Amino acid sequence: MANTNGPTYGNGKICYVEIPAINIEESAAFYSKIFGWTIRTRSNGSIAFDDGIGEVSGTWVLNRKPATEPGLLISVMVDSIEETIETIVANGSKIVNRINIGETEFIAWFTDPAGNVIGLYQHPGGGNGKICYLEIPAEDINRSADFYKAVFNWPLRDKGTENVAFDDGVGVVSGMWTLGRKPSTEPGLLIYVMMDSVADTVEVVIANGGKIVQPIGMDAPEITARFSDPAGNVLGLYQEPG
Repeated sequence: MANTNGPTYGNGKICYVEIPAINIEESAAFYSKIFGWTIRTRSNGSIAFDDGIGEVSGTWVLNRKPATEPGLLISVMVDSIEETIETIVANGSKIVNRINIGETEFIAWFTDPAGNVIGLYQHPGGGNGKICYLEIPAEDINRSADFYKAVFNWPLRDKGTENVAFDDGVGVVSGMWTLGRKPSTEPGLLIYVMMDSVADTVEVVIANGGKIVQPIGMDAPEITARFSDPAGNVLGLYQEPG
């Protein structure tokens, strides 16, 4: 399942994750050991990662509150929940939830070295270490689904129910909206979505009732912005240079 051609680029792709850390080197070593993520050191000395299939990248960041309760929740695909849980526990972290959702499909939540709650998903199709799923808190699921459809044109499934699901713009990451969770109103665990034009997307966010909480230019030379959705979750926008 390794991606030997480089990541897929496309409008609406969930492309980047910033994970709060207390000690970046410790967190990087943990995720590398648990999931086999590729760890890179950038020219400026910062540490970055690529997930298990090279489609979603990211980094660890200091001085942000860890996501110690499941608000925005990312899940990572693994070949074996049992083996992954054993490795997680052996490396000093905890399992905080576990659910069987089918004969061969299982999910679990664990805490990383900084206390972030992250999900595990076992699927027989393979793709160990892939960032595969995103759960987004909502106050009104259909309102949130309409917002993300308008902003990112994500394909929706089961529209009109409380089980509305989505696929991102290139079909790499899926997810759903969930009730009863506290929105991630501050950038702790921060998800970025790739857009052809961040400037155009900012206009669409505002037109559909979202708010811009960090304007374009704050991360220069990177072309980014941050917005809050109808439930107050903060996510990022990213435009690939060129």
